[in-house]
Amino acid sequence: MKNPYEVLRMKEQEMLRVRKEMDALRIAARLLGAEDPGAANGEGQPKLQRVVEMP
Repeated sequence: MKNPYEVLRMKEQEMLRVRKEMDALRIAARLLGAEDPGAANGEGQPKLQRVVEMP
């Protein structure tokens, strides 16, 4: 049987990794939008939304 504290620690580490990846993707999306000539007019640029985190 797995130790519940070890499983919790692993899940928390995985959540931190995913959050970092999401932040990196948000930055990349902004940079790519800045390179798009239609981005100045707001054309073709998706609206980014924040995800509500549950406790």
